[in-house]
Amino acid sequence: MASMGCLGIRNSILPAAVALTDMSGRINQRVTLKRNVRGLTVTNVATPSPAIAPSRETESVVNRNHVAWTSVRQESWEGELIVEGEIPLWLRGTYLRNGPGLWGIGNYEFRHLFDGYATLVKLRFENGRLVAGHRQIESEAYKAAKKNKRLCYREFSEVPKAENFLAYVGELASLFSGASLTDNANTGVVKLGDGRVVCLTETQKGSIVIDPDTLDTKGKFEYSDTLGGLIHSAHPIVTDKEFLTLLPDLVNPGYLAVRMKPGTNERKVIGRVNCRNGPAPGWVHSFPVTEHYIVVPEMPLRYCAQNLLKAEPTPLYKFEWHPDSKAFVHVMCKASGKIVASVEVPLFVTFHFINAYEAEDKDGRVTAIVADCCEHNADTTILEKLRLQNLRSFSGEDVLPDARVGRFIIPLNGSPYGKLEAALDPDEHGRGLDMCSINPNYLGLKYRYAFACGAHRPCNFPNTLSKLDLVEKKAKNWYEEGAVPSEPFFVPRPGATQEDDGVVISMISQKTGSGYALLLDGSSFKEIARAEFPYGLPYGLHGCWVPKK
Repeated sequence: MASMGCLGIRNSILPAAVALTDMSGRINQRVTLKRNVRGLTVTNVATPSPAIAPSRETESVVNRNHVAWTSVRQESWEGELIVEGEIPLWLRGTYLRNGPGLWGIGNYEFRHLFDGYATLVKLRFENGRLVAGHRQIESEAYKAAKKNKRLCYREFSEVPKAENFLAYVGELASLFSGASLTDNANTGVVKLGDGRVVCLTETQKGSIVIDPDTLDTKGKFEYSDTLGGLIHSAHPIVTDKEFLTLLPDLVNPGYLAVRMKPGTNERKVIGRVNCRNGPAPGWVHSFPVTEHYIVVPEMPLRYCAQNLLKAEPTPLYKFEWHPDSKAFVHVMCKASGKIVASVEVPLFVTFHFINAYEAEDKDGRVTAIVADCCEHNADTTILEKLRLQNLRSFSGEDVLPDARVGRFIIPLNGSPYGKLEAALDPDEHGRGLDMCSINPNYLGLKYRYAFACGAHRPCNFPNTLSKLDLVEKKAKNWYEEGAVPSEPFFVPRPGATQEDDGVVISMISQKTGSGYALLLDGSSFKEIARAEFPYGLPYGLHGCWVPKK
């Protein structure tokens, strides 16, 4: 699909038809207009206002840096967008997307995708109309950097520069206490069962409550228990009934599985998993659950205290690869906290689990746990590929490491070994895969469909949206030249009886410097609507859906 500017105007500072708010928050005068563009009807058009949006980057900068890897141009913005196509009237609520969006402070440029200060983006849908906005999350790390014009907290690959040796020793001391760790909540955003919306990263202090309507930062999410620890999984399992997460124990290698009920800030321990091998726990960026079990992965990419202490990043940053320590998957009963299986599996590397479920025999007895993830063929180079220098220097060579839907099969019969295999031919999604979502009604249950970012090669980063059929072993792929799509997020239609009856939402960054919100039909995986932003937004990570009350 060829990209286009709003109403064919490519080089204007603003799209030809975007409703923008002025400084008082009023929406400028609306103009009624409908026009067919690429088979889609253009609706919801308003007169432009050149005062709100900054100019796009010059052509020379665009050629050097895709807007996906360029810092957001201003701290906040909000406005109504035109819509090409039709937004389903049942889609009423707000999609929130979190991610790093500011990769530098003063004259200092960050090195890694995961270092950037958090930029929260919203897409609010109601009555077929779309209001968008973005705002920087006001973490202590961001506010201190903005005030002092320098890095003040430890980010993923960045360490504040000590002025002298005594300052360096003091910084190390604050590292052990957690004081120097960032609270830059740039990874995910979740809606708790009590309605609070929290942005998260891997440090526990980086849990920040935001207002889903205004995107204002409301304050820290303070845990009221005494469990302590510095880090947790960046991707908790959140439903209307509970919040589940894993707390890695870096001193006595293992993981605590904890639960928090809606309306409280207190985590309670479900159980503990002791690591089977290695000097430290494996990185646990995410984990899956089934109806009755928590699946705890122990990856040979393990946390490394020595790397944390170094002033400059190592090739694997705060981790080390220990293939001799092997890889394991543990299964814990949600109700009792008991370990019902602990098996060795082939070596693996994954950021994101997709889903898990309980496999039954013909008599209805649970015989195994099936857990799917975006698996990088046990190749740790994916971390290095996410350096901003690498992302910004794509020369047309095919350098994205291969990935697949890695399917773990964990027997519950006492066997010491589990299986890891591809759930479908990786060529179906271009041998690239990450940033996944499913129909949330199928969380922990047997499912058929997953949505993820795949690859149209040659590329250096996932550049397609893929609908994966894990029964037929096929994929449908959306691709547009020069586009970098963010996570495809599935919203089911209320009352739907089919698993893929709904819409898929993504935000697209284009090599031209522009960008747009995209809606695909969940079943056909064809475009049903898009709405161009007044300027391109940087790539984002993970989101959540906040339905309209």
